[in-house]
Amino acid sequence: MEAIGRQNWNLLSKGASSEDNQFSIEQKLRTAFIFTANENLRGVLDTQIGTNNWGSGMYGIGAGRSANTDTTATAGANGAGNSNIMLRKAYVEFKIPNTLVNLSVGYQTVTLPAAFGGGSAIMDDQVAAAVISAPLTDNISITAGYARPYDSRNVGATATVYSGEGTSQDVLFAALPVKLGQHSLTPFVAYTNAGYQSVNGAGATSLPGYAGPNSTNSDGLRGYWGGVAYTGVVPNHKIMADFNYGKATYNTSSSSTNGGRSGFLFDVAVDYTGYNLMTPELFFTYSSGENGNSTSDSGKSGRMPVIGLPQNWAIGSFFFGERLELAGFMPNGGYTRSTLGYWAAGISLKDISFVDKLSHTFNLLYAKGTNSKDYLYEAGGTVRNANYGGFLTEKDHLWEVDFNSRYKIYDELSVLLYLGWVHAAYDKDTWGASSVTNAADIRNYASSNAYKVGMGLNYFF
Repeated sequence: MEAIGRQNWNLLSKGASSEDNQFSIEQKLRTAFIFTANENLRGVLDTQIGTNNWGSGMYGIGAGRSANTDTTATAGANGAGNSNIMLRKAYVEFKIPNTLVNLSVGYQTVTLPAAFGGGSAIMDDQVAAAVISAPLTDNISITAGYARPYDSRNVGATATVYSGEGTSQDVLFAALPVKLGQHSLTPFVAYTNAGYQSVNGAGATSLPGYAGPNSTNSDGLRGYWGGVAYTGVVPNHKIMADFNYGKATYNTSSSSTNGGRSGFLFDVAVDYTGYNLMTPELFFTYSSGENGNSTSDSGKSGRMPVIGLPQNWAIGSFFFGERLELAGFMPNGGYTRSTLGYWAAGISLKDISFVDKLSHTFNLLYAKGTNSKDYLYEAGGTVRNANYGGFLTEKDHLWEVDFNSRYKIYDELSVLLYLGWVHAAYDKDTWGASSVTNAADIRNYASSNAYKVGMGLNYFF
């Protein structure tokens, strides 16, 4: 559980869309069951309750006493959304007899290779999939798989069942991890074909990770990704680097449409491991941004397409996402599908420890946008996935400082303290005259600072 105080998290001091000062207490419970038959066969069931605020949903007063079919914000134990028990994973994993080939089939976490950032910026989510992995030599192995993120046919469900063509999205992916002593290199590729009514009857371009300047909700697409993750260890240093590239081409049921989406993300980080009391890290990351609006470059987007909602890629622990305990983040940013189009550099002091059982992490970073400001201007149109407080144009930049501490009361129980500050220099003239829905609030009430103070309690066994 976590208690956190927020101030100006969406960088608006007043106005209809402002979030001034807020305090909440949040709680989440994850329970995993592993059913092991033998060393070659097991089943996994992983569930989650929350995250919910105290006083709301299943943590509202009386929610545990009686059933409640109310679906509003005051819903009780049987309310909708986060008040339900959610399924995180449900799959079977086994080895083909008399081989080293491993199969994992069912609803599971699938993530493409990544060396830095905590996870893949392209795909890192729970999804229905079949994954096969096997060693090829002592130093080379292979992982490949198939996933189905969306299927609108909904057989057996009570929701609308869509028929005809283009009702699903399929993803194929493969990676080839290579280990050579203290160095590892993992190239990977992925391909998707998504129908024009694959997302509950809408097209894949209705999703933030695929939308572009002139996409419509009825577009399907074909997407391609490729990249490489590298990790190397040399005396007193650890080096991590990634390069990711992706391209999506839009199409409808009858003909191709203009536009599409393509871009890249590059990152590199160097840890110094020669100190006993801390691990300093220098990092740099760059992602391509929007080229302009629908009249520029045939309406093509310059951001890398993203599958689903990558859960873990982050730098720092505030603006680009907090992956500490309850995965809190600034309301308009926090995930790569929202924040792509920037470059950032920073330093982290990780695992600072002068006292037994007490550790700290310090982050300092600077970020500047690479998205064209023209993307915000769409005469009579809609600005897609460009949110003030998350999306950075070439006119915007920010500083972030955060300091996080963890004290282990017991091996299984830790108390945490989070402190964070973001100083953002968004160009008020650019955003205030743009086509975003809250342009008037930005013009009148833009704020440069956001703060957080939080305390958490983590029980893990």
